[in-house]
Amino acid sequence: MGRLTLRARLALLVGMAVAAAVAVVAGVSLGATSIVLNQAIDDQLIEQAEASADTIQTNSLGLGLGLQAFSFGLEGQFLDAGGNPLQNAVSSWNSVRIPVDAADAEVARRERTQNLRTITVDGQSYRLVTVPLQRPASGGALQLARPTTDVDRTLRDLGLVLLVVGVVGVVGVVGSALAGRIVARAALKPVDAAAAAAEEVARTQDLSALIPVTGADEITRLAESLNSMLRALEASRARQRQLVDDASHELRTPLTSLRTNIELLLRAEANPHRALPAADRAALLRDVDAQMRELSGLVSELVELARDEVPTEDVERLDLAEIVAAAAERVRRRATGKGIRIEVDAASSPVDGRANMLERAVTNLLDNAVKFSPPASVVRVRTRDGEVTVADDGPGIAPQERAQVFDRFYRATSARGLPGSGLGLAIVADAVQTHGGTVVAEGSPSGGALLRMRLPPAIPDPSDPRDALTLAGGLSATDADLAWRPPPSPDPVSSPWSRTGAAPTTGSPAPTPADGASRPGPAAENPGP
Repeated sequence: MGRLTLRARLALLVGMAVAAAVAVVAGVSLGATSIVLNQAIDDQLIEQAEASADTIQTNSLGLGLGLQAFSFGLEGQFLDAGGNPLQNAVSSWNSVRIPVDAADAEVARRERTQNLRTITVDGQSYRLVTVPLQRPASGGALQLARPTTDVDRTLRDLGLVLLVVGVVGVVGVVGSALAGRIVARAALKPVDAAAAAAEEVARTQDLSALIPVTGADEITRLAESLNSMLRALEASRARQRQLVDDASHELRTPLTSLRTNIELLLRAEANPHRALPAADRAALLRDVDAQMRELSGLVSELVELARDEVPTEDVERLDLAEIVAAAAERVRRRATGKGIRIEVDAASSPVDGRANMLERAVTNLLDNAVKFSPPASVVRVRTRDGEVTVADDGPGIAPQERAQVFDRFYRATSARGLPGSGLGLAIVADAVQTHGGTVVAEGSPSGGALLRMRLPPAIPDPSDPRDALTLAGGLSATDADLAWRPPPSPDPVSSPWSRTGAAPTTGSPAPTPADGASRPGPAAENPGP
């Protein structure tokens, strides 16, 4: 059995178990039937013998004890008080020589109430009962014998029927098992195909070996799920391969430039007669420092993109206004050197997300805007209903390039001469897609670029007090955090954007209106860009 397949072993074991069960049931049925029939025959035989014994009467025929009995057509004989068979007028119905044992003699002597046993005469089996005669009172007994031929025939026929039924049952079970195996093999063919595909993938490392999909049942769904998994793995491997190829290309240029500058410095230091002028040496060192910084930033961004896995940071309820404020504060320190001002118009916008990942995405959007903005210009950030827009006054992005700026290492035509790795916006796209959102590039009203990041709004939680107003149908004018906030004094010349709902980024805090002063309506609260 060790060479048989699992399916064959299971089929064989099931067939053997069914055959054993059929045999046990047949044996028990035959035995129970035999007991019931023999008991019925014995009861009837005893009843007939007792009825015959009650009808016997004595007379004087000159031949000793004269007897008359009703034998019910059975073989029988009389015993005298000593237990000896009588040869008399009724001996004509005694065609079988019935043996008498000690127990039968005890019945004739009134020492036993009856005796029931099986005898064999001339090869014929009988059930024999011996009962005492009621008259005469001096003793005697009556013996009746019934052939077991009918019972034996009935049991033999029943055994034959059970045997036939058992054989048919076993054959039926075996046939059903074979048919079931054929059906199971056909039904599990997609599973075999899936196993073969998995083995092929493991052997060749080729993730394009998909599982054939046919039908519309649960097995088909499993095959489609496995195909989806294989496609995802293949896409992940392709991204990793592309990342390695692009990284090797992007790293080659700064490394070559850095090596050239360092070799030039080393040759100058090794030959005092060819020493570089102090100004040239300082400029060369600045170039080396800038190249090292660029290389360090490129490596950091490559590491960030290489993490092709589910983020481990927990998803929590966040306010995009706080995320934008933190990112703007971080970038503002780097933008001061160019005289660039960052204006924030951030209204409360709850989302479900990962704080560090979203802050990194917004920071990259702002860094991109600062890099392409001219000195002394303004970068405008606006947050509303899960959407963050960043607009600058730079050269903008050509319409034919807007769909590609989020690809890894892509550099727009206007950015070819600027420092950078071409990975910042790719990191933004990965972060936004992880949160189920979208990011697109557009043109700003000032002619620069406008990057729009959309995230799904937070799902209201009845147990969260912050969502109570949303579930109730709107904001409450008495809520200190969510009610209307006055805007700062607008500067129509330097900033066409109002900054409702956010603290001023420069200058002193804006005064609040006096009690009773009119407040602007919704249109004034949330102006467009």
